[in-house]
Amino acid sequence: MLVPIKATYRSALIVVALTFFLNLMSRLGDTFAVFLLPIESEFNWNRATLSTIYGLYMGAHGVSGILVGWLVDRVGPRPVYALGLLLYSAAFFLAQFATAPWHLFLTTGVLAGVAMTSIGMTTATVLLAAWYSGELERFRPMAISVTYAGLGAGVILWVPIAHLLIEHSGWRTAYGWLGVATLSLTGVVYALPWDRLARPLLERRENKHTPIRLDRKALLIIVGQSTFWALFGVLFLTAIAIYAISPQLVAYLVASGFGKTIATMAYSVTGMMALLGIATTGWLVSRFGSRRVATVSYAMTIVGLLGLSLLMHSPHLILLCAAILPLGLSQGSRGPIVSTLVSRLYPATSLGLVHGAVTMGVGLGGMVGASLSGLLVDLTGGYSASFAIAVMAGGLACSLFWWVKDLRTG
Repeated sequence: MLVPIKATYRSALIVVALTFFLNLMSRLGDTFAVFLLPIESEFNWNRATLSTIYGLYMGAHGVSGILVGWLVDRVGPRPVYALGLLLYSAAFFLAQFATAPWHLFLTTGVLAGVAMTSIGMTTATVLLAAWYSGELERFRPMAISVTYAGLGAGVILWVPIAHLLIEHSGWRTAYGWLGVATLSLTGVVYALPWDRLARPLLERRENKHTPIRLDRKALLIIVGQSTFWALFGVLFLTAIAIYAISPQLVAYLVASGFGKTIATMAYSVTGMMALLGIATTGWLVSRFGSRRVATVSYAMTIVGLLGLSLLMHSPHLILLCAAILPLGLSQGSRGPIVSTLVSRLYPATSLGLVHGAVTMGVGLGGMVGASLSGLLVDLTGGYSASFAIAVMAGGLACSLFWWVKDLRTG
């Protein structure tokens, strides 16, 4: 239970539930892992081209972070959430008509990446930090962790649904249905009582008028701090470690000798494990500190990656389960740590801007990891180089929690 059940606190709990749900929706773009093989089969595109689609998705997610954060600070969450859902709807609806790589580069790549940022943690962090302040601030890490768990829940929900839609109707029709689903939800989200849901943000805006313009001075101060670059580096390197493997995971498991259904289930189970790991991160950080929790999580990620790499030589189900467990439990757990640190280290008036700027690390790292991995698979004909890069990136990300003071003591 996040807070005592009092009338004045119920809205804060509702906001956690809402941001959890919208975070769940934000992972629709990650269904590309199960679209990859049928698209590859139809067009015979090489793996580098297919990985570029996912790389652009992650890159757009990162690059748009600072703009989305600024918008949330200036206009509030309602229009940003609605914009994100509309962009997802447009991306999926148009993707079903793709006949050339650039069609998917633009739709499930760029448009979906901006949509993911708009309805994801950048918007949610601003909203949660506004509610969980003052006497509720001690519950903020848990609130952020529960919301982050929506990312894992999204993988659990959407990947199997996308797989079933593809098996039943083909990948084009599956994209069409995803477009309809997100469009129908847009009006519902926009019609919610945001005067109550965003009340702390509205009160702050009334007390201190904030013009709709980018505060360049604040941005320059932020990017001039070593702590900012450390937080950025954590997300950048972690994203390389995860996304060098994640988009290729289903294809890798199929190539290793597993069936498509088992491969898809394994991908979904990582999301299920992530749901548990992310949800408990806030509580663990409050008891043991960021550095210890981060170190254990990176160790689990590396163990999971090494276990997966062995499947090339020994494709046994028990080894797959043993690898997925630590990888899934640790996947996404660094996000709540970084979001909590950002909410503590930076002022509320520029929180969206800072979180968006830091989140660029996730997108750019994901773009580098996914694109480089696809290229290496084409060049080497295997996945060993991708696993090596992922393990090294995870180790470097972990080291930042030992080198940088604000991360070490946060």
